[in-house]
Amino acid sequence: MQDRRIGGLVLVCLVIASGLIARLFSISILQHDSFLAKAQKQQIVQRDVLPRRGDVYFQNAASGKDVVVAQSVQRYSVSVTPKEVTKKAEYAHMLAGVTGTDEVSLLKIMKAGGEYTPPLQHGLNQSDMTHLADQINQLERAADPRWVDEKVDFDSSQGNILIFVGGVYFVREYERVYPEGPLAAQLLGFVNDQGKGQYGLEGEYDTALKGYSGKIAVEQDSTGTSLDQQTTVQGEDGTNYELSIDRNVQSEAEQQLAQEIKDSGSTGGTVIVMDPKTGEIMAMASNPSYDPAAFREVKQSDIGVFDNPAISNLWEPGSIFKPLVMAAAMDMGLVTPDTKNDFPESVTVDGYKIETALRKAYGVETMTQVLENSDNVAMVWVADKLGNQNMYNYLQKFGLGQSTGIDLKNEIDGNLPGVSKWSDISRSTTSFGQGVAVTPIQMVSAFGAIANGGRLVQPRMVHAIINPDGTKQPIATVEGAQVIKSQTADQLKDMMVATVEHAHNRAGTPGYKIGGKTGTAQIPDPVNGGYLPDAYNHSFVGIGPSDNPRYVMLVKLDHPDIKKVGLYAEGTAVPLFGRLSTFLLNYYQIPPTNR
Repeated sequence: MQDRRIGGLVLVCLVIASGLIARLFSISILQHDSFLAKAQKQQIVQRDVLPRRGDVYFQNAASGKDVVVAQSVQRYSVSVTPKEVTKKAEYAHMLAGVTGTDEVSLLKIMKAGGEYTPPLQHGLNQSDMTHLADQINQLERAADPRWVDEKVDFDSSQGNILIFVGGVYFVREYERVYPEGPLAAQLLGFVNDQGKGQYGLEGEYDTALKGYSGKIAVEQDSTGTSLDQQTTVQGEDGTNYELSIDRNVQSEAEQQLAQEIKDSGSTGGTVIVMDPKTGEIMAMASNPSYDPAAFREVKQSDIGVFDNPAISNLWEPGSIFKPLVMAAAMDMGLVTPDTKNDFPESVTVDGYKIETALRKAYGVETMTQVLENSDNVAMVWVADKLGNQNMYNYLQKFGLGQSTGIDLKNEIDGNLPGVSKWSDISRSTTSFGQGVAVTPIQMVSAFGAIANGGRLVQPRMVHAIINPDGTKQPIATVEGAQVIKSQTADQLKDMMVATVEHAHNRAGTPGYKIGGKTGTAQIPDPVNGGYLPDAYNHSFVGIGPSDNPRYVMLVKLDHPDIKKVGLYAEGTAVPLFGRLSTFLLNYYQIPPTNR
């Protein structure tokens, strides 16, 4: 009997042992890969290594050194994983004191559990992080004297999570800062709270600027202490850009524009300065503007201020359009600078009466004098010689009705109606810049072609890409069409010089040949059609020096108070151009013209 009991016990032991052996075989051999993966999942943590967004620089011809105008600096945020927080009341009290978060609300969130909450606070620096880590260590040490203090490792190669303890973790971030404040805000744009570039250069080059994340695999023990790490994906910081903008020219343009807006009672304005040989923009200023570091403070009703009027706003240019139409007629051999005709005070087209601006006849005029006098009636005569198709073709070649391709976000096309929609009256009004809509950058580009021997170049902001080793990779000039013959361009520049000398000498600078043309354009009525009463935009576009152009500049003032400054651009845009032109000639030490 006893032998049978012993035998039965042995049999049971053998069955159990066989089961254990089978289970061990299954775990160690058959399910080895599965359990290894689970173990590694618990022991290996994947972390992102955040790229640093690229810097943006302006030039500074005065010092010869670039000036950083947009850069990213390391900052940190604090987050919690509520379900991992065991000392909920203590941590809620501690974090509320450090981050300024409401303690009651924070405790409620922690008690609710959950995997993730949005960061409690952004923009913390290394000192803040070290202080917060000390607070956590004190709290944990008070609960357990054996606690080993956690230290914050700020090495960027360690990934974006600096520390994870007690359900609290610190996250590395980058904050975009603009050392020059609101300078050139609308051409730079800004970076939103999700790290995405918006508007301007930040939006146009967002992908290249932000780079891409790397990944590291961190092995840690059961307490979360890191044991070893290896890179699994190599990241790359963002591209750095040197713009063609000169910091001092930009600043001068903004200051002068702001003062003229104030003095003239204008609602806003724009200044663009471009090198006609390369298309590089030397300054692009608009007002009103904003501070890109404080974009969150812009009211919803005012978000239109984010748009850059130089590339995103249309306006009927008025008489600054006349040299483009004159260039077309001269290029076709229909007129020369000395072609004469006797022009009346007014002309009727399709039942509409068109008058000279001063409502007087200038009599016999050369084509040069037509520009000097800004004679609307004479321009109708020139447009008649061209005809619809020829005039339309030349305006298209000048780049009107289409974007210039400038490397900024949100450039819009102009509005040049198709030639099939043209009538005699639309051709006539277009000849003096009414009934056609353009952006400021389109007009600068078109006049750039006149300054550049008749050939267009694409406007651009980026002068060079700055490599990680500090070397620069220049960006090539993109040439466009030969719009007019070089001889035509030279003749037109001389005509524009005569216009400044005989009609708008406040735009000139003694010792230099400066050419240009004014524009005083009615403002369309967006509700009732037609034009608003006593509402005008003033502009002046010029080339300097005319015999060896270094810049093309457009100044534009929106809806000045004509009771205060008079009806015409002569009292506003002309002197503004003159001051900025003199500044440019002195700043770049351009030798005086030999007369």
